[in-house]
Amino acid sequence: MKSLSPLIALGIFLASVAPLSAASDVRAPVREIIEAAARGWDDKIDEPSEDVFSVDRLSRLFSRDFAQAFEAASKNPPFDPPEGETTGYPFDYDPIAQGQDGCPFEDIRIEDDGDGQVTALFNNRRCFGEGAEYEADTVLIFHVVDETGRAVIDDIYPVVDGQSGSSIKEDLKAQGGL
Repeated sequence: MKSLSPLIALGIFLASVAPLSAASDVRAPVREIIEAAARGWDDKIDEPSEDVFSVDRLSRLFSRDFAQAFEAASKNPPFDPPEGETTGYPFDYDPIAQGQDGCPFEDIRIEDDGDGQVTALFNNRRCFGEGAEYEADTVLIFHVVDETGRAVIDDIYPVVDGQSGSSIKEDLKAQGGL
């Protein structure tokens, strides 16, 4: 029996681990969400950006459980949906920017903390004024899981006063009656 040449063996090995490497980048879905949110707050961009929680992003970047919670909560939005529509945006604030008002995102950092935890840090308050409260980063902790070979966001926890805040997914489930 002939043995494989080292070059062919290396090619087979790299082809077999490439999908695992792509799936293991737990920062990728978080990066896309943060960048999409940042585009929405960028006052230099005139065209509307795709919503962070668009149908496409919910199906590609979020777990089935998170997407179901979002859909259920959309049936019970905090504001009445437009006439003729039965669902609405389930938040009365931007859960990524952590507020109704904000500034363009600055100093965006995405850190893999291990065990499926990814932290996003950015400043989106600096345009409001000077002082420590305007220099503090907005911090979000994303729980990322593997779902059918893809890294997807299963939950988001805002950090409030240095402590992990409430689960956005659990808030959506409660709002949606799940």
